[in-house]
Amino acid sequence: MKLRTKITAAAALVILLAAAVSDAVIWMICRRALIGEAEQTVCGQMMMLQSELADRQNAYGGSMGDPEHRFFFKQYGSDYVICLRGDTEIYNQTALTPEDLHGIQWHEPDLSKPLSAGALNLHGHRLLIAKSERPFGIKLYLVQDLAEVMRRLRLLALGMLGVLLAVCAAAVTALYLLVRRTMKPLAALSDSAKQIAAGAYDERASVGGADEVGLLAADFNKMADAVQEKIASLAESEQRKTMFMADFSHELKTPLTAISGYAQTLRTVKLPEEEQAEALWFIYSESRRLDRLAKKMMRLMQLDKTESLQMTEIDCEKLLDAVAASCRPIAEKKEIRLQTEPCGGRITGDSDLLHDALCNLTENAVKASEAGQTVTLRAENGRITVKDEGCGIPQQEIRNLTEPFYTVDPSRSRSEGGAGLGLSIVKQIMQLHGAEMQIESEIGKGTTVTLHFQ
Repeated sequence: MKLRTKITAAAALVILLAAAVSDAVIWMICRRALIGEAEQTVCGQMMMLQSELADRQNAYGGSMGDPEHRFFFKQYGSDYVICLRGDTEIYNQTALTPEDLHGIQWHEPDLSKPLSAGALNLHGHRLLIAKSERPFGIKLYLVQDLAEVMRRLRLLALGMLGVLLAVCAAAVTALYLLVRRTMKPLAALSDSAKQIAAGAYDERASVGGADEVGLLAADFNKMADAVQEKIASLAESEQRKTMFMADFSHELKTPLTAISGYAQTLRTVKLPEEEQAEALWFIYSESRRLDRLAKKMMRLMQLDKTESLQMTEIDCEKLLDAVAASCRPIAEKKEIRLQTEPCGGRITGDSDLLHDALCNLTENAVKASEAGQTVTLRAENGRITVKDEGCGIPQQEIRNLTEPFYTVDPSRSRSEGGAGLGLSIVKQIMQLHGAEMQIESEIGKGTTVTLHFQ
């Protein structure tokens, strides 16, 4: 069952119950009014009967016997009068007996008049009876059939029922149309959701107002935007992974091919001792490069899985001294000066990861430098700088430096054992620390890498 049908059915039931209760209350009020009117009428007739009977009593000198009473009532012409003396009937043309009158619950509709009234059901008829016991030692009963009153009440009930059904039908129809119109945006929202589920991620729901449905449509659109951005991010990530694996495979192919070729040559061809040593050295150097590549790949994967850092307050001068000590053998091998300028200040971060990042930057600076040049490490005001005097980097290449396996000069990188992963590692470490890396370079004048910490 659709939601609009459920809402309409529930509302229709509530309307029907409310209207039925209202009609029942109105009908009870009308019934009481009509019966009250009938009581007033029959009590008025009783008063008139008493008045005429009193006049007849006066005409007889204040005393009338039972025959005179019967004569009076016959002459009065009322077939709805009962006259009793005690329990003895003096006059009775009705179907009632004195015993029938004993079971009536009497009440006084008008306290200013010495009359009582009551009701009795007899043979399917509703009878209204007025009683008077005061005049002349007799009991008078005046009977009125309420058939006309009951007929009017039945007609009123039928009329009210017809009005009730008509009003309910009109109300339910109007309510159904209103609910259908109100639910129309939800149907459109459902269609948009189906289209998005089918792959139309740019589909959006129309926002038709500031009511709850409009707010729901706006929230749905925000959710769809977030889903689309997430899907785009996942697609981009998947593409980067694919390219990463392709680049990694390419990086592995060259040294593995060379190692396999030299090994095959050594196994099948008898080479001079000098050529054998050269082949073995090449196999050894390429194996070391593969080992470094594997370690850097493991480092990248570990950074991807890092959930929390060991954040501590770090003294910048001690950090740079430790980095210089780690990288000095490489610099001395190329006859490059590695210096740290006097500095102060402290930063907050993971000391091991920051040491790793600065070592990568320093090794890159050393590789880009020539003998006799200087690599400088400096820290001040929440910034750490690694500066070299090397060959520099073309401006159009700088934005690609942090991509895995990207190198400006592939032949020089391989000859020096590089794989293009160092800056990728540095970038991820900076992201984990909420820091930024800025690269400035000029051909022939060197490169400056600045790490900005918050």
